[in-house]
Amino acid sequence: MIVVGVLIALSVSNVNERRRERAQEAVYLRGILVDLSSDSADLAVRQTIAMQGMWVADRLLELRRDPDSTVPADSLATWFLHAAFVDNFQVLDHTYREILGAGGLSLIRDERLRRQVSGYYRSIESADFFTEYYKGEESDYWDLLAERLHPDDFEGISRAEESEGQVIPIRLIAQLRSDDEIANAIQMNRHWTTLRLDVTKRRIAGNRDLATILRGRLAQ
Repeated sequence: MIVVGVLIALSVSNVNERRRERAQEAVYLRGILVDLSSDSADLAVRQTIAMQGMWVADRLLELRRDPDSTVPADSLATWFLHAAFVDNFQVLDHTYREILGAGGLSLIRDERLRRQVSGYYRSIESADFFTEYYKGEESDYWDLLAERLHPDDFEGISRAEESEGQVIPIRLIAQLRSDDEIANAIQMNRHWTTLRLDVTKRRIAGNRDLATILRGRLAQ
């Protein structure tokens, strides 16, 4: 009787422990899903910024090639300043780090889901070098603008915006059309922006796939 009682107690304890583990797993999965929702909104913004960066670069290069093309002065100033812009995506990984600190991904029972969660966060970390490198490219571009362009050109445009007037930035356009180094820098920035957009799209796809799997698991 004593042995049977002990076995029953152990069985009940094991059942309760499994229930607690399942409940904690569900909490973690919901937390990851919330983090992914925040990532999704942030990535959508990053995608828009990258697409705008490509559009800006294309307009500047078109203005350089076509002598008959024109552009509002305030737009040209904005294009120059945004032809290189780093938008550093920061993944929201609070829940993921909490899981690792609480005992690792083994807390997630489904092997496919474990691989998906791990793969998503590893893919984010693996692309960090890209942002760091591009920050250097951005800094070099702005240094080049500081060397080639005069602040008065941009100040005149700002005053025109305040007075709702218009200033034709003749010197800026002339500099763009004659300065191969600036044009090459813009072209290089467009190249990096294209790569950044590709990385962002892949992150969006990974985010969407993982969120779909999580929702399916939590619905079971």
